Amino acid sequence: MILFIHFIPEKVLNHNYILSYIWPDVEYKTFDVIKYDYFLWIDSIKNAQNLRPILSAYNKITFKTIEPTDSIYLHFIRGNYVVPYWIDTVKNNLIIDSVRLIYNNNTYSPQYYTPGDTLIIVKFNFQIPQGQKFRVDIYYRGTVNRTGSSFGGGLDLKQNNIIYADNEPFGLRRWLPSFDLPYEKVDTVEARIKVKLGWKTVANGIRIDSTIENNWITYYYKTKYPIAPYLIVFASSKDFNIITQNWNYNNITMPIYHYVKIGNNAPSLYLPNMLTIFSNRFDIVYPFYEEKYGEVEIFEGFFGGAMEDQTNTFTKVTNNEVLSAHELAHHWWGNMVTCATFKDIFINEGLTTYSEAVYDEIALGYGDFGNCRGYMGQIKCDINRYFQYGDPNKPIYNPGPRLSDVFDGAITYSKASAVMHSLRLLFRYIYNDSAIGDQKFFQAFKYFGNKRKFSYARVKDFEDDIKEFLDLENKDSTIGYFFKQWIFNPGHPKFKFILSRNFNGSNYDLIINLTQNQPSNWSKFKIPRYPIRIVFSDNTQIDTIIHIDSLQAQTYSFNFTKQPINLVPDPNNNYIDEFTVSEIDEISEEYLYIKFIGKRLILNIPRSDNYSIRIYRVDGGITYENSGFFNKGKYEMNLNLKSGIYIVKISGALSYKTKIAIK
Repeated sequence: MILFIHFIPEKVLNHNYILSYIWPDVEYKTFDVIKYDYFLWIDSIKNAQNLRPILSAYNKITFKTIEPTDSIYLHFIRGNYVVPYWIDTVKNNLIIDSVRLIYNNNTYSPQYYTPGDTLIIVKFNFQIPQGQKFRVDIYYRGTVNRTGSSFGGGLDLKQNNIIYADNEPFGLRRWLPSFDLPYEKVDTVEARIKVKLGWKTVANGIRIDSTIENNWITYYYKTKYPIAPYLIVFASSKDFNIITQNWNYNNITMPIYHYVKIGNNAPSLYLPNMLTIFSNRFDIVYPFYEEKYGEVEIFEGFFGGAMEDQTNTFTKVTNNEVLSAHELAHHWWGNMVTCATFKDIFINEGLTTYSEAVYDEIALGYGDFGNCRGYMGQIKCDINRYFQYGDPNKPIYNPGPRLSDVFDGAITYSKASAVMHSLRLLFRYIYNDSAIGDQKFFQAFKYFGNKRKFSYARVKDFEDDIKEFLDLENKDSTIGYFFKQWIFNPGHPKFKFILSRNFNGSNYDLIINLTQNQPSNWSKFKIPRYPIRIVFSDNTQIDTIIHIDSLQAQTYSFNFTKQPINLVPDPNNNYIDEFTVSEIDEISEEYLYIKFIGKRLILNIPRSDNYSIRIYRVDGGITYENSGFFNKGKYEMNLNLKSGIYIVKISGALSYKTKIAIK
């Protein structure tokens, strides 16, 4: 999923109630759900509540027992329900007509209960042995409705010209009895959607047939690939125009369908090339190639972004290259491999946001091409978005109880993508070669994808699989610190570099004292190959690396035949970091330093001299400049800096440099 805003605005209503919510873990149960076979007959005429009623519906659900079982439970919201993780209220009026149990070719009428109108518990009069298949059929009708947020709101029957479902995270239970948790991936879904003749319908998988009865048409779709509940969708409209392409890859020919509103002449025609790029780079062919890929324009309602529904991306706009790349990449990271719980959303959104950069690396190049394009252009913008919009006290794993925490664009998307780039840099260090390290990084990515293919994964599974790959390569796999500091713990490194120089008559000694100044609940970061640039008095420079360990303080020594005058940490902005660089005044042993209080700059000058002060944004352009003679002392300057990331550079008798984030 991707939004056209950086994060979902937090609502203030019921704030404490939302903060008490805990995202469900993988549950132990005595059965697996292996198939949904559902039918919906949707009226063409709205009722007094401006809703299209569901005239008739069923879901025939096939189970397999893990242990002997005498009952099952499913999620189904029949009536009113206040969503605990978001400001949203479900106001359904769904009536269950009957529940049937089919086992060993016999049909039973079991007892069932609907506690809180949010579950169906079906109780059998006997126990079904381990390893047996059985089916529960639930027949129902009525209306579905929602108020408040439209995010993941389930089935939308309010619109005039389109019907669609949008389910992430738990919207399927709002219109279909189901086991609605992301790890419970069924093997097969069959969908039969009955709508007014003249309406066109698309659903997961491939269309098997359509049948006409009087003024109604029933579309029958089937997918044979495992699918998470929130990805089970359909859309129907009388205004769809269908444009077809083919993707040819090796011996594969697969259709690509564009369901766009009549008059839309800008479908995403670059999708065949995208499919090839991702299939080659991940070295895993598009996982659903025996069925299709589609982009479906949701031109009324919807939440304002796009959603990676399996084999059908639902989108508010078409012909947006980065948006299309994101949603297509989800078909590997989110659909092929699904987050076990929404605490593990890194598996979906982190890997997929990074895949935007992977796409640009092939389509444009590794560099920064401006406007957040190109591989490094994407990574730098991810870092900037984190600093500009993110709460650094929020971790990537289990970021919080609200929907806006899980889908926080600055944390679980942008920061997570930049962390994946850092993992790629770690592979370069482990293999002591950039090209080989990159190659092995993507092989590890493939190893994880193949091991978890058509299943689910926790973030810990991703960590374990990366370590396992390195073990198989006979490489150092003791990299648990990486995942702990970047994913499981909040924050980022805040480095303070203090320089001292000494001329011994022929050479210059440069001593760099480094301290880490993060809050105590953040990690002390270990970065084995941290880049620095040393600038000399003759305007030359060298790039080198230092090994930063997870220590409070450490020291590095260098010796040169010419005078070093400045240090530039992380010169190419590869890492999520903040830093300051200052020099020791050898006479007073005081420091030249600055700090920001709000948007006021506090400057300490330990030695009177001429100084130049420059403040510029990391994306270019000087926003403040001042030079002249400064007496020893403290200065305060009121600066009206806009939100963003800035470099502050002071040069003179002493030098100083820092990277800061202004919010």
